[in-house]
Amino acid sequence: MAQANVYTSLSANTVWYTDKASISTGNTAVTFNVYAPAVGTAAAVGNIYSNAVSVPASTVTEIYVGVGNYITITGANFTIQELGTASSAQAGVIGG
Repeated sequence: MAQANVYTSLSANTVWYTDKASISTGNTAVTFNVYAPAVGTAAAVGNIYSNAVSVPASTVTEIYVGVGNYITITGANFTIQELGTASSAQAGVIGG
């Protein structure tokens, strides 16, 4: 099994390569948005959650991102780790 990538910061609209993610927060809360692009393009269709989602301080939360979707996390003192496989969302059409 390949080792999952772990990030301590993300640029805005970072392409995600697995179905799920685990967000661990430190002493501050963070918020995240996941945007779905039009299939086979980078054109944004919209946020897959109705609003930005808050993750409280000092917690671990698993979320659905979806392969090929874009995630943005706002805040500091967090880590986000890839979970799952490339089996949903735009899997197979990334770069298509």
